Amino acid sequence: MDSSVPPPVLNSPPSKARRYGAQRGVKVFLLWLSVALGAVALSVLLVLAILALAGYPALGILHRWIIGAAGNRFNCAASVADACPLLLTGLAAGVAFRSGVLNIGAQGQFLLGALAGVALTTRFILPGPPWLVMAVAIAAASVAGGLWAVLASVLERYRGVPIVLSTILLNFVALYLVRAALHGPLQAADTSAPQSPQLKVIYWLPILIRNTDFHLGIPLAFAVALALALVLGRTNFGFELLITGLNPRVANLVGVPVARRQLAIMFLSGCCAGLGGAVQVLGVTHFMLGNFGNYGYTGIAVALLGRLNPIGIAVAAVFFGMLDTGSRFVEESSLALPHQMANVVKGVIILAMLVASAWMMRRSRSPVPETSENPTSRDPQQVES
Repeated sequence: MDSSVPPPVLNSPPSKARRYGAQRGVKVFLLWLSVALGAVALSVLLVLAILALAGYPALGILHRWIIGAAGNRFNCAASVADACPLLLTGLAAGVAFRSGVLNIGAQGQFLLGALAGVALTTRFILPGPPWLVMAVAIAAASVAGGLWAVLASVLERYRGVPIVLSTILLNFVALYLVRAALHGPLQAADTSAPQSPQLKVIYWLPILIRNTDFHLGIPLAFAVALALALVLGRTNFGFELLITGLNPRVANLVGVPVARRQLAIMFLSGCCAGLGGAVQVLGVTHFMLGNFGNYGYTGIAVALLGRLNPIGIAVAAVFFGMLDTGSRFVEESSLALPHQMANVVKGVIILAMLVASAWMMRRSRSPVPETSENPTSRDPQQVES
């Protein structure tokens, strides 16, 4: 055989299937993008109508909102800083939901992570340089959140407690543990309120953009999102988690240790939420109150809006952060939009986006119709022939 003649290109059925899968993925993405943009446009119209009916200058408020969210680099930095805890709690919910585990306990895991971060930087400080103390505090906070999530998984496996119920109830247990600690060993010396002492400046996460809250934990959070996207989309472990979430019985039949994978995903999910608590304390608030926000519950909406994909969750978290930053800017402006009305506006936008996201998730999981262009929909024997 003449070596100068190139070998024939085999147009095999598997290559057709892969090419069809790639084309379908691009079509699904473009459809999702168009639906998301349409939902944003519809929600903006609804917001303008609500503001006009309430007697407010709708166009002026919308303009101020956009300027407040992304008008300059300081406002952009504030929006991304607001997105950081939502990104991590959204990842906590998203990776669990993607694997078929309904972890509703990101709020409790977030609180336990924040509590561990405060404890290791105010009361139980390890000897060593500040960067080592912060690294240990962040790692310990992640593990604390992970172990709190594993507790719910253990209750389901050995005592038959549904994981949805146990994670919700553990949120309340974590809340009262935090309040007890802030009334006890972690309470600040100069107050009777449930409040921790302020962290020393040497234990604050470094600020990357001056005069903003854009701290070192923000790129760390986005790096976690990127790492999870690679693990879930490019590794055997991620594939096992995916098929476990789609059908645990089938996953068990093909040899996937379903119970161990669900336990691992709960630990990973809790670690993300615990990391969010530590980053928020060390990077933004620098102390802890008994009421430390509802980042865990909002993270569920972020995860659903991001279609349970780590990259999508990152985009959704930034969107939520822009909503929060813009609403504060409008409330403090001369227009004086009340806080309740700002929450109504955010609720309308979030609801419209979630409805669009849910519709797209249902459409993307619908069975593919049998066509001549889809080799995967035909009988395997016909494809081989």
